[in-house]
Amino acid sequence: MKTNFKLSSRMHLLIIISVAVIVVGLLVGIICQSVANGFFNYSEDLASYKSVTVAYETTDFSGNEVEPVEQIKGFCDEAFKAEGVKSYSVVEGTTSTGGTVTYRFVYSTDSGKLKNAASIINDKIAEVIEDSSTDNVAMATTAETLLSSGYAVSMAAVAVAVIIVLHFVYFVIRYKLTMALGAILADFHNLGLFLMLMALTRIPVGSSIATYAVITVALTVIGTCFLFDRMRKNFKDEDLKKLTAYEVVDKSADESFVINTVMPACLATVSVVLFVLLSISSLSPLAIISPVLCSLVSFISCAYGTTFFVPSVYSRFKLIGDNMKKKSRSKTAKSTQK
Repeated sequence: MKTNFKLSSRMHLLIIISVAVIVVGLLVGIICQSVANGFFNYSEDLASYKSVTVAYETTDFSGNEVEPVEQIKGFCDEAFKAEGVKSYSVVEGTTSTGGTVTYRFVYSTDSGKLKNAASIINDKIAEVIEDSSTDNVAMATTAETLLSSGYAVSMAAVAVAVIIVLHFVYFVIRYKLTMALGAILADFHNLGLFLMLMALTRIPVGSSIATYAVITVALTVIGTCFLFDRMRKNFKDEDLKKLTAYEVVDKSADESFVINTVMPACLATVSVVLFVLLSISSLSPLAIISPVLCSLVSFISCAYGTTFFVPSVYSRFKLIGDNMKKKSRSKTAKSTQK
């Protein structure tokens, strides 16, 4: 009875692959946390940023031929060029008596340079307007909107923790301790792989990353149920008693391969469709592309982790458990003889 998969013999290779991806993703995230917008590539609605906002009164610029907003932008461009900083977006706003122009910069931008630029802009406004009031002013600010402080993330963390605990308890009751440990390993491995791949690939993420973190763990629970249920049946099968633990695990992984790849792919597709339908009204390409890519990474993490990584490692768990049972029986037999 030969199996197509030989995962048990490739355990070290699969561990190296997983550890390499997680470590590299962690390093990239830490570096980007220091020099870019954050650990993940946060989309505009979640990214922390620094900004310079100029508020102006239209009547104060009425004597000039150039439109007030264009004149303000000219001042800003000169000031930012002088300080060597570059914005990534410009947002114009209106007030009852004038308007605002907000320039956003990545979070790592030097705050001192932005304050100097704001001071230069204020000086230029004072040169143009003889009776300059506090209504015409440029201010440098910092917006702290990091994902880690979000309500969605807090709720997702609670959901993930509850799912993992229930997963472990269910497997201890229904299967055995070694399988429960394998299930917990799958949860942490697949979730870690998903998050580190998101950090490594720099896919723009919004609040949907919290949802997909929960989906990744949920898919892992379903996948491990199929995998370990197959293993339990095969270990009890009298026709397979001659096979080693490695061979039975490989055979079980082979038999559950289709369902553990098709199932997460189908559920990921359904989640993509739902996100797309909910995002149509926003008319933002990023609102659609981000969840689609998140879904793809979630599918890859679950398919690889549940189908390949976990069986290869569980074969060792099984061997250790069997050896412990043999030692326990041996001790019991010796004590009985005495």
